[in-house]
Parts: sequence; C-alpha cells; structure tokens
Amino acid sequence: MSAVLPLTPFADFADAFDAARYRPVPDDWAVAVSDIVSSTEAIAQGRYKDVNMAGAATIACVLNACGRDDLPFAFGGDGAVVLVPPEFHARTRGAIRATQRTCREAMNLQLRGSLIPMAEIRKRGRDVLVAAHDLGSGRLLAMLAGGGTETAETLCKAPEGAPFVIQDGEGESDLTGLSCRWQPLNPRHGTIMALVVHARGDNSALPAIYRDIYARIRNAVDRDYSPAHAGAYRLRFPSRGAALEAALQAGGPHPKSRAKILAEAAFSKLSLWTGWKPGGFDARAYRASLPRHSDYRKYADSLRMVIDCTAAQADAIRAALDAEWRRGAIDYGTHTAHAALMTCFVRDTHDAGHIHFIDGAEGGYALAAADMKRRMAL
Repeated sequence: MSAVLPLTPFADFADAFDAARYRPVPDDWAVAVSDIVSSTEAIAQGRYKDVNMAGAATIACVLNACGRDDLPFAFGGDGAVVLVPPEFHARTRGAIRATQRTCREAMNLQLRGSLIPMAEIRKRGRDVLVAAHDLGSGRLLAMLAGGGTETAETLCKAPEGAPFVIQDGEGESDLTGLSCRWQPLNPRHGTIMALVVHARGDNSALPAIYRDIYARIRNAVDRDYSPAHAGAYRLRFPSRGAALEAALQAGGPHPKSRAKILAEAAFSKLSLWTGWKPGGFDARAYRASLPRHSDYRKYADSLRMVIDCTAAQADAIRAALDAEWRRGAIDYGTHTAHAALMTCFVRDTHDAGHIHFIDGAEGGYALAAADMKRRMAL
C-alpha cells in the first residue's frame, strides 16, 4: 500500500484515529464498491458464509485483475471497497462485471457494483483519506477516513449513482486465492460480538468520538479479545467450504476444481498433524501466523470490530454505546453469535502474502448494520 500512496504505517490500532496519519487519495483515482443485494434474506436462509465469500470476491477479483496486492481495500461482511488508480479503472470494471456473473451463477447471489470517481465524491463535499495499519507482520491494512467511502456506498445503491454502476456481464472472473477452508472460530470467552459505530452530526474527516469509543471498548474487554487467537484455527476434512470455493474458482460447480482444493486441504491437514512440509509449505507455521494477519478491527468511515468477550462484557459495551447514542453522539449496531467466520485471501503463505477477513457468524456485520439502521429510524 505504501508503494502506491506515501503512507507511514503504524502498529497501534489506536493510531487509526489520528488524523495526521492519513493522506488524500489522488484526484484521478476511483472507489470500487460492491454489496450483496438482499443479503438479509440470504442470511435468514443460513447462507452468511456465501454472503461473506461474495463480499470478499470484489477484493480478490480487483487485486488479481490489477496484479497488485498493495491497493487499499476494506471488507464489510456483505460487500467491500477497493481504491483504484486510473490505469486500472478498465480492468476493475471488467473484473467486477465477471465476478457479478460468477456470484449469480455459482451462488445465486446478486453482486451490485460501481466505480465512483474521486471527483464525484469530492464534488459532494466528502473525501477519501488513507492510512496504513501494520498488522505486525509486514501486512498492511488500509484505514479509510473522510466520509468518501460511505458516499460511494450510498451512490452505489441510489438512482443518482446510475452513471457509475457496473452492469452484470460476461467474462471470466479470477478469484485465485479466495478460500474458506477453516472451521468457524470458537470464542474463548463465550460470545462473539460484531459491532458497527458511526459518528453522528460531525462532518469532520475523522470525528474525535471514535478514539474515545475505541478506548471504552478496550477497557470493557480482556486483553485477548481478538477472535483470531492461536487456538481457534481448526481444519475439517473435507472442508465444508470446499464446494463453495470450487464453484467460485470455476464459475460454477466443477469436479476438477473441487478435487484440487480437497487435495490441498489434505496436504495441509497432514502437515498440521505431522510437521511434514510438502513442497516447503509449513502448515504449522502458517497457522501460527494467522492471528497477526486478521482484520477483526478496522476503520472505514465507521468503526467495525469483531470481539471475543463474555456476555457481561458484551452488555457493558452495549451500555457504553447506548449512552453515547442517547446523547446524540453516535449511531451503532451490534450482533452476537456463537462463533466467528474467517474468509481468506492468500496470494502466498509468506508474511505479507495473505489476509484473513473476520466476521461474526449468523449475520455478523450485516445484521449489526441492520440494527444500526433500525436505531437510526427511532
């Protein structure tokens, strides 16, 4: 990411709320944005893993099409945003168009997509500012401020955004590296809470309330509140996600794709059991690296976190958020579940080569966002 934008990475997530860490996206860039149409209905049918995979597919297809791993992006559960320089605009449109077809044919999900120019966002009085959080492994995760990604998401769904819509079309989508082979992550403390917090009535690029909210959440939970902890990762063979992954890779059910994925999973399982390193792949070392490659907390015009906590701690977090909501400082939504889900994008197993998207099971971010919208309507 620092290769395409002049950013100085920071290690402490609290620095995501320091405006001095952010730099504006160039005027000739654009925001690629997607979301799953009728995701709430799909979740009600028990298909949230499908929704997660389709949401992460935008990141995978754009990065693969552009041949760049350093483009800033953010995963939102049932959608995503990717920031794209001008030389990749055409490739991005083609990649999203093909991925829309893949999601429709392989999963019967409609992926809505748009490419919103920065000029359009700035014309509407908002901006896109980027900072880089070093996850501790050399892997950088973008933090996005300025209100611009929120504006892009609104335009993607609104009639006035029609000129920027990417129409579902033809083509072969390249979703190489997108996978879902790990079992749901069981909490150590009993509860997985997904939360979304959005500052209200503050049009500054980075409202100060976020730093205070994050500090309150940190004070309410144990030190080890990440659901992506070392003991959480379990492989099941055959993986329940193998058929889904194969369908996305091949654009529909394909025995050869599934056989390849099952063979890779079998080698991984054997490497975990025995310490054997087929082709130099060390599954134990890879598993140990997963916690520091996970995006269980992020800032993209709202604070999003997936927290491993006790029921009492979840209540304390809700009470703190509710107090700020009642005084008009924020809007928020939460969702609790028995586990967290992980969707992976793996270019390679070296430190900077993989990222793992964390969400709550049974609805996670999508239902937390729905809870926030319900509260906003009160």
